[in-house]
Amino acid sequence: MRKMGGRQLQAVLWDFGNTLADERWMLAPLAGAPDWPSTYRRVLDGGGLADRWNRGAATSLDVAGEFAAILGVSRPVIMRHMEACCRNIAFYPAVMDLVARLDLPQAIVTINCDIFSRIVVPAYDLQARFGAIVTSWEANTLSKADLCDIAMSRLPGVKDRRACLLIDNRLDNVLEWRARGGAARRFRDPEGLSDRLSGLGPARSQP
Repeated sequence: MRKMGGRQLQAVLWDFGNTLADERWMLAPLAGAPDWPSTYRRVLDGGGLADRWNRGAATSLDVAGEFAAILGVSRPVIMRHMEACCRNIAFYPAVMDLVARLDLPQAIVTINCDIFSRIVVPAYDLQARFGAIVTSWEANTLSKADLCDIAMSRLPGVKDRRACLLIDNRLDNVLEWRARGGAARRFRDPEGLSDRLSGLGPARSQP
């Protein structure tokens, strides 16, 4: 098994959006509302309602109501569209192949909202692929390092932050986990990840 800083790697902690999958899934066009993508970005990119949603202080119904008022579309229509978007996510094949082959405890640690747990997780059977799935809305925190600590507590035998590797596309999350003593690498290229992390840990035997 590969060592990190002289220690055997115990677990890999994966960010979700723009690490395991393309995070733009909610921007798919909504029939009758051509302004949906720009409105979604304007309302939810970086602050206010987005933070409340991701902390569990607002629900998907609350968010759908906000968009319904802005776009003049009924809340049930908005909800159906958001749920359909969550069932049409583009995962990065090279990364998911690495997840399948890596014989180490693995977890998802994601700044995400209730609809992620309700729709995305079961739609893609993520519970069967990862030993733990830790979301910000359930943990009531926007701190990626806090989510990593929770994931460690849920993975059997995982004790040492220095041996828990976070893979995340955001530099601030990488630096936060490193500041807490964890190992972290910034995700940039889905196609090259497998090569860069070759030898990370033992591979599962293929059937």
